[in-house]
Amino acid sequence: MICKGVFLFCDNEHGFGDVTFPSLNDMDTYAIVQEIGRERTIGQLRKEAKQAGWGRVNGGDYCPACMESGV
Repeated sequence: MICKGVFLFCDNEHGFGDVTFPSLNDMDTYAIVQEIGRERTIGQLRKEAKQAGWGRVNGGDYCPACMESGV
């Protein structure tokens, strides 16, 4: 089986692993499979991420913590 999912990865190096939207750390295997099955566009994903505090600066995607610190 081949599955394709759309996730954002923060472009800053956090030193403790990747920060993603939606958060892979908060999902179990079933939730990840459900997320992959959503088939949303990149535009839809970025819109949802923006509502969750993510931002896009100079072509990079940044998590809420990075956006608060001024990237």
